[in-house]
Amino acid sequence: MGFAVFIEPEGELRTNILKWKKMIEAKFPNQSYCSHPPHSTLIYVNIKQEEMALVAVGKALGGLPAFNNKIVEADVFWNDSATGGGHTLYWKIQSNQILFDLQRQVAESLYPFLSSNPEPTFVKNAPLLKNSFDRYGSPFIGNHWIPHLTIASLKTGQNDPLIEEFLEQSCEFELDVTEVSCWRVENDQHNCLEKYILYETS
Repeated sequence: MGFAVFIEPEGELRTNILKWKKMIEAKFPNQSYCSHPPHSTLIYVNIKQEEMALVAVGKALGGLPAFNNKIVEADVFWNDSATGGGHTLYWKIQSNQILFDLQRQVAESLYPFLSSNPEPTFVKNAPLLKNSFDRYGSPFIGNHWIPHLTIASLKTGQNDPLIEEFLEQSCEFELDVTEVSCWRVENDQHNCLEKYILYETS
């Protein structure tokens, strides 16, 4: 069973992401990720014992504070191997240790519940990704992770006007991380199972 832990954007940032998904769907229907809810993935793995995994994530998040972050730029993963060579448009989130610590604690809490995760071909010759995959069942756990909010992955030319327009946006978005959500994922179907509120420090 696919199991994902997300940070979900609110306010203007969420509105922007939904606007771009709608524009892309109108011009290029059925692109990878376009139908997914707006989110940043902390981890995506296959698990067993979903109920127990949810409890473990809740415990891992129990002592963690809410925090403010921001978006640093609109960017693209060119020729994204995870989508078979599509160009993945995303908002890049400012990296910081709070975010990396949050991700690692969630990943460690899920470790006992991992089930058969086939190793992606793109990790074989990438030691950082392979080490992360072997340890956590996901290649992107650790300081090599690029925190981001995906719009969609386009099977188009790199110089498509829609990509250029996306990259030209100014980014003045805040990302307030006040809760973390757990989802059951089957292909493009996403079902929210639980939301965990992070405690407010002020």
